[in-house]
Amino acid sequence: MDWDWEPDEDETHTAYHEAGHAIVGCALGAQIDSVSLSQASAYDDTDDALPRRFGDCLVNWGRVDPSNTWQQQRELLTILAGPIAELTYRNEDADEIDEACWAMDWAQAQQCVSAMHSDSRKQARTLQQAVGRLKTVIAQPPCWPAIAALADELMLGDEIDGEQVAELVRFWFSRS
Repeated sequence: MDWDWEPDEDETHTAYHEAGHAIVGCALGAQIDSVSLSQASAYDDTDDALPRRFGDCLVNWGRVDPSNTWQQQRELLTILAGPIAELTYRNEDADEIDEACWAMDWAQAQQCVSAMHSDSRKQARTLQQAVGRLKTVIAQPPCWPAIAALADELMLGDEIDGEQVAELVRFWFSRS
């Protein structure tokens, strides 16, 4: 009997994506309520246009002052961390981001920068700077090993609670 399964790249990409949100958010001071992957059954729907897998990361910033620039910046970095972590895992350039692929993340990021700046040029520049900063930070220790460790845990299939995420952040960030 041959038990060799093909790796599921969609699940792996989603795990790194959600781990990026969780690790960066936690490192920036958010409480992560939970992070998980959900898998639709292969028998549920055979429509290839629908995603088979998706993830969820519940980030809790507590009481937020919408006029506080630092709070806006860390929220923006956390929103963009998912796509950047996924691109880093795929070894793809963030300059080639397919915004349609992560429409919900980009809509949230755009809403966030709109609250920061009314000028569309400043919004675009802020997004570009945030992506550039994340590309550098996420690809290096302690961030990358923490993201990889959380992605591995997510692929085991259980929901990860906020304390487990905080433990990973404490462990990896204490080593830098």
